[in-house]
Amino acid sequence: MKKLFDIFIFVGMIALFKAQNNPFSTICANESVDKLNVKNAKIFDSKELELNSTNCGNTSQYYSSNDYSYNHYDLYLPKSSDGIIYLKLNFIFLTKPDGTGNFEQNNSDHNAFLDETISRVNQTLLNLDGQPTSPCEGYGQTNLTNTKVQFVVNKIWKVDPAWDYLYTGYIPCTLSGAPVTCTNFNKVYPNSTDYYYTYFDNDSTIPSGINVVFANNGNIYNEFVNNNNYSIGYGEGWAASESPSNSNFSQKLGQFYPNAYLAYLWMKNYVADNPDPTSPAPNTPWTTVRGWYVANFRKGILHETGHNFNLGHENNCAPNIMNQDGVAAGNFLSNLQISKIYLAASTKSTRQYFTEDSFKNTSLNVGNDELWDLNFRLYSNVKIDNNSSLKATCKIIMAPDSRFIVKDGSNFIIEGAEITSANNSTWNGIKVEGNGYLLINPDTFIDTNHFYAYADNTPLPNGKFSSSPNTDKINEEIIENTIVDKDYRIYPNPTGDFINILTKNKISKIEIFNLLNQSFLPIYKDNKVDVRNLSQGNYILKIYSNSGAKTIHFIKN
Repeated sequence: MKKLFDIFIFVGMIALFKAQNNPFSTICANESVDKLNVKNAKIFDSKELELNSTNCGNTSQYYSSNDYSYNHYDLYLPKSSDGIIYLKLNFIFLTKPDGTGNFEQNNSDHNAFLDETISRVNQTLLNLDGQPTSPCEGYGQTNLTNTKVQFVVNKIWKVDPAWDYLYTGYIPCTLSGAPVTCTNFNKVYPNSTDYYYTYFDNDSTIPSGINVVFANNGNIYNEFVNNNNYSIGYGEGWAASESPSNSNFSQKLGQFYPNAYLAYLWMKNYVADNPDPTSPAPNTPWTTVRGWYVANFRKGILHETGHNFNLGHENNCAPNIMNQDGVAAGNFLSNLQISKIYLAASTKSTRQYFTEDSFKNTSLNVGNDELWDLNFRLYSNVKIDNNSSLKATCKIIMAPDSRFIVKDGSNFIIEGAEITSANNSTWNGIKVEGNGYLLINPDTFIDTNHFYAYADNTPLPNGKFSSSPNTDKINEEIIENTIVDKDYRIYPNPTGDFINILTKNKISKIEIFNLLNQSFLPIYKDNKVDVRNLSQGNYILKIYSNSGAKTIHFIKN
């Protein structure tokens, strides 16, 4: 049976600090949790099932079920002219009821540390080292230095209902997702899906984003704060992150970092300025120790988020962000890895966490005949040129500022597909130029009020038709709600002779237009339109009634 989603948590050591200077280390927990995490699986509605099973063959070159043998990765590499796309992360800090026990919301030093870490994360993504040493993947080639990806981080503070139980990673029995055997609270520790604090996935006060949860061991915190005993160390240093699905696009992704704040306290109050020659870094000032933590905590965030993009470990390359050894700078990603980031942003569940307005402001060029039979989120315009044909049969999610452009002599065929906008409200539509051809077949599902196409040789404001002194043609969208409309149903479609209109509205006028906006006067009587004199092709039926004007697409055989 086909799995609804694939989640893997990667394993290994991330030594975030040099042994002689920075003793903090992190372990990535590992377990395949498909069965354990079924409670997070989305129940698809019938339309989505049809799109995934019937029309989404996933044969497109833009799809890869196995990222590690991906042969078309160059298709996803960002261009120097591309705009930046933005990934949303929620840093969730779990505190005691009084707001302490973690990085504190109103503590300027804590916020400065966090803000600097986030800034360094984004600086790294924009300023990678493009020339790795051997034997790194990508050695000897020109690798990109700018991913054109940035992280948008919301800092959120939540009282941990289990904090007083004094152990990292508990979940209340009363909350959904608690262990089956549970007495008040039960310890949550790898390997279990619950160490992602999955109950935050349904918290309406938390905005959309990958939830990155920071919790702390209460016993150790009390030793630090109440007993000034830092010699015990900061406790567990493992971190965990989930990889995305390429079938369940609403699958939640998370990261978990226990004891990051305890490490901060330990380094500030025990490692820094410690004259003991046996200490981890004798007589090293706090400014230096803090810099170590910022630099390497930065790599930890990049590394675990890399797993959210389905990047694996690259332990044969010391400077690679996905290397588990924190001694290196962590400032390199190969072209293949960067392309996998964009593959996940377009075809995996990671895509749900990019901002709705993420837009590259460039074009994805279709210069040969292509079939798009994959569930696809795009961040750019699509230009169909060179007398090529593009056929879409699955689901396409477009950036609100984007459009399809069908150039003169090229074709765009929509057959059983669904085209929608990332914000579900606005989109710049489909522009047909010159003798370009747009075919929307009857089994296409379009239920969005913002879907439309237009034919014109020049781009117009908002991609809409505009009136001029020399024409009385349509001054609004020429295709809207092309197949399904709540007020009208036309049949048969395609048709050879007549179109029947089912409606409760009183029709006052009928007009027909082709996709070049040429008008035709049909014979209309008793809700039946005579189209026998029309040549074969695609047309727009415009219906005027007491409820206003509506346009519906039909095909003449």
